[in-house]
Amino acid sequence: MRAVTFLLSLSYVFYAHTHSLFAYECPCTFYCCLLFVVLDLFYFYFLVYTPGGLREEASFNMSSQKAHQPLFVLKQHSSAVMTCAMDEQKVFPRLLLSGDSDGVVKLWDLELRTPLFSFHAVNRASLDAETNNQNKESPVFLVSSGVMKVGFLTFQGLDATAGEKGENVLFYTQCRNQHVHIWRVVLECDDDDDFEELQSNNTGGNSLELLHKISVPQHGFCTVPCAAISCIELQFAIPHDNDGMISLWSIGLVDKSGKNWEGLRVTCKKTFSASGLGTKCGTIMCISYRDGTHIALAFESGHLTLNNVCGERLAIVRAFSETALTCVWSGNMLLASSADGQLHCYAVVGEKNEVLDNLTSEADVTLTLVVQWEASLRKGLGSVALQRHLAVVGSWDHTMRLYDEGSGRVVSILTFHSGPVNDIALVPASLAQYASFGFDVRRPRWCSAKASKIKQEEDSVYLFASASGDFTIAVWRLDFKMLRATDVSAV
Repeated sequence: MRAVTFLLSLSYVFYAHTHSLFAYECPCTFYCCLLFVVLDLFYFYFLVYTPGGLREEASFNMSSQKAHQPLFVLKQHSSAVMTCAMDEQKVFPRLLLSGDSDGVVKLWDLELRTPLFSFHAVNRASLDAETNNQNKESPVFLVSSGVMKVGFLTFQGLDATAGEKGENVLFYTQCRNQHVHIWRVVLECDDDDDFEELQSNNTGGNSLELLHKISVPQHGFCTVPCAAISCIELQFAIPHDNDGMISLWSIGLVDKSGKNWEGLRVTCKKTFSASGLGTKCGTIMCISYRDGTHIALAFESGHLTLNNVCGERLAIVRAFSETALTCVWSGNMLLASSADGQLHCYAVVGEKNEVLDNLTSEADVTLTLVVQWEASLRKGLGSVALQRHLAVVGSWDHTMRLYDEGSGRVVSILTFHSGPVNDIALVPASLAQYASFGFDVRRPRWCSAKASKIKQEEDSVYLFASASGDFTIAVWRLDFKMLRATDVSAV
């Protein structure tokens, strides 16, 4: 069809211009008309044969001058930022954790836009181990110290003022030395109830404490996710090297009342094969919690599985011919990407092909994955995030693509970063509209008179951070309704 269109266009142009060429005796006019013929041919060739993706990218480049910029950018890392995290339990909405390829972890105050403290995770853990062993020899620092994952360990049942001198902030780090470290830091507050920045010499004292260390028996790249089981218990899903095995670890408060800080109880609750019997899926590449009872996994073989924490496999599908790199399960939708740049979105349905609103942890529930839409990018995908109607996909080509979760249409492309987008952290939906740091300082904030309008627009505002290989973390605030109502543009 494209070839027929081109031939018809070529015939028309050739006929129109050749008839006008011989109507003139002036050589200058002849050659000018001939030039118009050649230019028209090139135009029609570009219009018909150029792939839609290239034309789309050309339009992105032409509209880059109208690009939106992030709210602000955090720039104090000295190497590629591999991971970032917000507090999903909403206890510390203004804090952000980040970790880089050199092994440095930073805790940021997003209102102050500055790190409250910074430390090298593996080196600090080695120092603490040497201190506990009362060994006077110099500690051996491991080469595999890059940070793969950071995350908050927030208990809604723990009184935030239970610290002796300030507020307890618990978090974990996963580094390439095959360990997960659980940390506690006490943040002091000033008279205005703002966190005070810890001096570098204070991070070596009692302000930062290593609580526990868990071994990760996998030599791959799968990060360890965490989910809340209850207000006083959290859970890790830790991957193993063989047979799709994972271990579920419980992190709970010693004082179940949450009134006093007495430490943590860390125990391994269950170990099982997520791939199930009779299926060889290879190495686990990604684990994603839907909630406290359900998880999704991506495998080296290209398989995706849905499981519950009882150890039962609820669904399995061979999604990709290449390795499945990432997956995220949110609500009734599953988003997954592969090593060759494929992106699939699935609806999770029950036995009668109905969309499930509320899943239980019962073992006899059978689920099915139904493809909703697919997309393909020329380069690999470094990270995916899914919340309500928006899917955010970070790519190795330095861009972030925003997809309409329902239709799969690209509603925007963010082109700020100059390095691969390694991780995306979404602010919880209930906080995105009102987060104190989530406003452009160049624009007036919402006043109380517009409270009803804010309530109506609450579902359309998204706030997230992106960690990049360009050593930066960008914080974004986007109105999804506005983006969906306009044509695709580079922002």
